[in-house]
Amino acid sequence: MSKTSRELREEQPAWLTIFWCDRCGRTINRNEEKDHFHSEQCGGCRKWKVIDSDWGYCQSHESVYGGRRTYEHDTCSKWLKGEW
Repeated sequence: MSKTSRELREEQPAWLTIFWCDRCGRTINRNEEKDHFHSEQCGGCRKWKVIDSDWGYCQSHESVYGGRRTYEHDTCSKWLKGEW
């Protein structure tokens, strides 16, 4: 008997494993760097404006995210200390 798609997903969940880290200026492979983390996240940047509990937009003209909607835990190399 073949497995359902749900059973297959439970056995091997799909995760985004490679992403771009603007702060480091390189791609990050989560399989190789499981603890890659920056405390300087968008939610704590003074150029980030809240839309809802998780999302906001970047008002920095210098950031790669400038004018875009971002997740509170995203980060970039132009982060400026603000209040979370």
